[in-house]
Amino acid sequence: MKILLIDDHAVMRTGLRRILLDEFHSAEIGEAADAEEALAMLRRNTWDVALLDISLPGRSGLDLLPQIRSAYPAVRVIVLSSFADQQFAVRALREGAAAFLTKEQAAREVFDAIRTVISGRRYFTAELAQQLASLVTASGAKSPHEALSAREFEVFRLIASAKSPAEIGAQLNISTKTVSTYRTRILEKMGMLSNAELMQYAIRHGLVS
Repeated sequence: MKILLIDDHAVMRTGLRRILLDEFHSAEIGEAADAEEALAMLRRNTWDVALLDISLPGRSGLDLLPQIRSAYPAVRVIVLSSFADQQFAVRALREGAAAFLTKEQAAREVFDAIRTVISGRRYFTAELAQQLASLVTASGAKSPHEALSAREFEVFRLIASAKSPAEIGAQLNISTKTVSTYRTRILEKMGMLSNAELMQYAIRHGLVS
């Protein structure tokens, strides 16, 4: 089994490597600290599973995921997140993730997740399955951020993290004018008037660290 760890924190990669090798003794483990390193590793080798962190420097894991699924469809992607909000899970699964785990869950569930996705199935934790069931049966109004597209959601999180338009443009490889267009759409869809309101909303809903 060949497993690629995509996480910008060396300590996290080291910890995952250790527990994975304890369980899968003959596994080959690769590491990447950002999207560009991950794509280089994917081009050079064939991987069975990728553990992909959402919060990467530069392009985020949510932004990288569709490219991995399109260019390397055989790679089963397990998304890891520091955020437990179900919206992250829903977006990751929509983009083709085979599983979604919070980093807190990873230590106890990553082995089952890997075995499940390697077999060609998706893996859902009990908590996530319950959340998804609630989404299906819920009749109430959606949260404002759920109306955003995947890219709008990414721009929203960056604005809420106090990134400037230039920083957002550089990170997502888009122009500052395009960032401004996204900001306008985000404010309209969420019924807000300023970046400060977006920041307060994101913090209140646990959408930024």
